[in-house]
Amino acid sequence: MEELTAGLEKLRLASSDPNPDLFDQLLRQVNALGGDEKNTGCESLVSGGILPLCLAALQSSSPDTQARSAELVAELAKVESCRVGCVDSGVVGGLVSGLGSTDTNVALQACRALGNICYEHVCVAEGGRVSVVGAGGAGKLVGLLSRAASLPDTPDNHHLRLVSTGFLLNLLNSYDTVQDDALEATLVGVLCEYLDKYSDDPDIPTHVLLSLTCLADTEVGRGLVVSRDITPQLVRVLKVNQSPEVIETALELVSNLADNAEDVKTQMAEGGVCQAVMEVVRRHRESPSPDLSPPILKTATDLIVLILVGDESMNTLYGGGKGPVYVELLDWLNADLEDLQIAGALAMGNFARSDAHCIQMVERGIAGQLLGVLAGHNSGEGDIRLQHALLSALRNLSIARQNKPVLVEQGALTVLLPMATKIETFPVVFKLLATLRMIIDGQVDAALKVGSEIGVVERLVVWTGTTDHPGVQGESSRLLAWIIKNSSASGAQTSEVKEGEAKGAETEKPDKEKLSKLAESGGKVVSALVAAGCVAPLVAMLGSEHAVMVNEAAVALAVVAGTDAGREAAAATPLLKTVAPQVLRNTYLPPEILVNTLTFLTTLATHEKARESMKTDEMREGVAVLSSHASDHVKSLAQDLKAKL
Repeated sequence: MEELTAGLEKLRLASSDPNPDLFDQLLRQVNALGGDEKNTGCESLVSGGILPLCLAALQSSSPDTQARSAELVAELAKVESCRVGCVDSGVVGGLVSGLGSTDTNVALQACRALGNICYEHVCVAEGGRVSVVGAGGAGKLVGLLSRAASLPDTPDNHHLRLVSTGFLLNLLNSYDTVQDDALEATLVGVLCEYLDKYSDDPDIPTHVLLSLTCLADTEVGRGLVVSRDITPQLVRVLKVNQSPEVIETALELVSNLADNAEDVKTQMAEGGVCQAVMEVVRRHRESPSPDLSPPILKTATDLIVLILVGDESMNTLYGGGKGPVYVELLDWLNADLEDLQIAGALAMGNFARSDAHCIQMVERGIAGQLLGVLAGHNSGEGDIRLQHALLSALRNLSIARQNKPVLVEQGALTVLLPMATKIETFPVVFKLLATLRMIIDGQVDAALKVGSEIGVVERLVVWTGTTDHPGVQGESSRLLAWIIKNSSASGAQTSEVKEGEAKGAETEKPDKEKLSKLAESGGKVVSALVAAGCVAPLVAMLGSEHAVMVNEAAVALAVVAGTDAGREAAAATPLLKTVAPQVLRNTYLPPEILVNTLTFLTTLATHEKARESMKTDEMREGVAVLSSHASDHVKSLAQDLKAKL
């Protein structure tokens, strides 16, 4: 410490004509200290008045003196407690001037000092960063970056580029008050130039990519980055850079830009980003790094799935079922890494959002491949993420009407039904129930098979009462309704309940003998469902805020009411609390739903106990109102029911 004090005194005595050797001496003394001792030494220099002397030296005519004084400030600014002093002393302005120096070392040391002053300088109004911007540092830095990019490739110039991009990152990190659109637009162009020229550098691209990420965190900056379309630069970095840190940073930037932006997803898909990402995946599969490869693979696969969320990007990458990205994603289903399998399954689900795609995919055996993978994971010990992804894809593939019988023929129920009694994870259960519901739509035999699985039905009834996952609660009730509806041969053929299904070939109508057998089987299934306790959940479903669910419940209850046990069970539920106020008096419900509800109530009224319980003022008033409904069918059914009450 005594040496530091002596050195400071020498510098003060020579302040009128500072000698760079005096700064060198102080630098050596500071760097010879370590840990807390160094922090204390730097603090003593700042409190002793070193910074005004540095400012004076920065304004000298000697480049060596300017560089040494800036270097000393850079060392002092490594100590957090000294950064406020750097701002308060006014040294920032002198350093900003140094950014414009034609002397590489002066500009380099000024960058170091300003970068350190900005580093995590959290005080009122982000003092360090505000001070630098207020002194014109942002514009000076962009100019320096532009000049540095054109300098010859020497070690000193490379160091300048590395330090200046690092300073930029510190300036932009968590700071969004530059608010100079023209300056930021110029900066984006300069950063793209750096990615073009130094895409294979192990360090510079990290600074550049993180700086672009910081810009993209602001609305204006994001717009500038997106409008510039940096896709070619990102693709180049992903293809040629071998640094895992750089690759991960690039992937994170692409994810940032593509998130919630349809046009950017399209940009990425058309610009070859996914192909470049797949090259990254191949490199890390062939030469994996235990620490770095897993997170990179996870980020890479998540990114491809994210890009596929866009409609245009999905169509581009599908390429009529022959796109190279689509073909490779299909191969991932059989990969030995679960991250790849999950990404492949999620990708298939995204590709299947198009009716034309999902029909073509099933024709080409994709559903069979998905089922084959799921068959190895359909127990309680299966990978939850993979189960969820596979079910999502199968659910989308099963929406198209002509795909449903194909999935049944390929053994979908054999794979799916065991999951209903073994899986406890609600997000997976939710997807499972939705997939089963789609598959049995219009498929009498499939509905009968599901409804005949008593263990499955019992789980469904239990799930209708869960409060832990509203989605599972709703889907289990809906699946019960669809089993009942589709177990009835006539109901399955004439049902008007559709949910986003693709137009396809008409289902073949069964002959009378088959209808008779199906009706008998359907009656047994309905009776079994009633005995399992499905009526109460269906009655509760009549009170749903979703019209389609009200209709599904009404259709199923109309079938249930055709049996003695069904009427008995319905009569024992709080039916009137749901039907009269929430259905009959709901003026927004379409006539079709009212018709199905009135049909159910009329059938139920043949049960003496139920009919007597229905003779309430509220029920009579609701039916009376519908007796003058604009729909002749509704009016006729209401009048018939009114007469019974």
